Amino acid sequence: MVACGAVSVVAASTTTLRVVVGVLMLVAELGMVVARRVTPTYVAATAALVTVGAGLAITVLAPSGLGSVPVLAGASALPLSLPAGPVRNAGVAAVAVAFGVAIVVVSGSVAGLLAGVGAWFIADRMVEHAALQAERDRAVSLLAEVEASRQALQEAAATEERTRIAREMHDVLAHSLAGLSVQLQGIRATAAGKGAPDWLAEPLDRAAGLARDGVQEARAAVGALRTAHPRGVDDLRTLVEGFPGEARLHVSGRPGHVGPETGHAVYRAVQEAMTNAARYATGSAIDVRVVWDERELRVGVRDEGLPTGRRPSGVKGSGTGLRSMAERVEAVGGSLTAGRAPGGPGWRIDVRVPVGNGTDMARGAGSPRPAGPQGAPPEAGAEGRAQR
Repeated sequence: MVACGAVSVVAASTTTLRVVVGVLMLVAELGMVVARRVTPTYVAATAALVTVGAGLAITVLAPSGLGSVPVLAGASALPLSLPAGPVRNAGVAAVAVAFGVAIVVVSGSVAGLLAGVGAWFIADRMVEHAALQAERDRAVSLLAEVEASRQALQEAAATEERTRIAREMHDVLAHSLAGLSVQLQGIRATAAGKGAPDWLAEPLDRAAGLARDGVQEARAAVGALRTAHPRGVDDLRTLVEGFPGEARLHVSGRPGHVGPETGHAVYRAVQEAMTNAARYATGSAIDVRVVWDERELRVGVRDEGLPTGRRPSGVKGSGTGLRSMAERVEAVGGSLTAGRAPGGPGWRIDVRVPVGNGTDMARGAGSPRPAGPQGAPPEAGAEGRAQR
């Protein structure tokens, strides 16, 4: 627009016209800025029409200039600022006719009316592009939802299978070994009562001891199978890399140790935050930052807000996402805060959990597990998420 303005100013025939053309081009540029930056409303539509009007005036005042550029630019922004239907069609048609008439006035040929077809074509292509982009954004949001559901189903299926195997081991192997141990002890007692020689008693004692050890090991294996191994902090990299939209992971500090429950709470919080961003800040890049301190792990998820000219995906959450995240994190001794990102657009979510002596570790929920995936602190977002 700036370059076209410079060409149009030079093309004007007098100094006065050059000043007027320069002002008109500035007005056209400001109109485009408003049309692109303001949430789609009639204000944005008015700004687009101002751009078109300024372009038409430049076309008439400086025929050798590039006044057609602001006209076409305004025509591309106008349909995105109006609701689909008669109003949008009428607006685009008016711009196309006005552009065609302006070209007729400048060129002196009725064939100039065909220029209006170009304005209509550009407007139509922008509508199709916006619709395609909206469908893509919705697909990204739905993919994020599907991936989260798929992981939950996988974990549930794995837990169910482990429980089944543990039950089979307990019912078959552990019971068989326990019965074998009892039988061997009975044989040993009978042999001792009948004065059996030592060379027979010793093997019986060893066999009974092995059977008892086998029972203990079988019970330990059953307990291990019944203990779930949920995803944790060291799975965040896979989560970020598998996100259907644009997501980046940053890690800083020396990785410490968090318990399984703590790591799982952090993982679920990040997953929910990224899904929320896909719903409400559709098309925005997401930054996941993990910062390790000596006593604390800080994880932040932040988006950059809904991109200009884009709309939320339309996929609605349950309305309990933030509360569920906070409850899960607080249950392991951590804290979660959420809100608009300071100093810029977007939304951020901060999670803080203890390192080395998390609540679940203190309860002996499992051996500490090195967390290792990502880096630097807090942030996450998208307009309207306070209800998630």
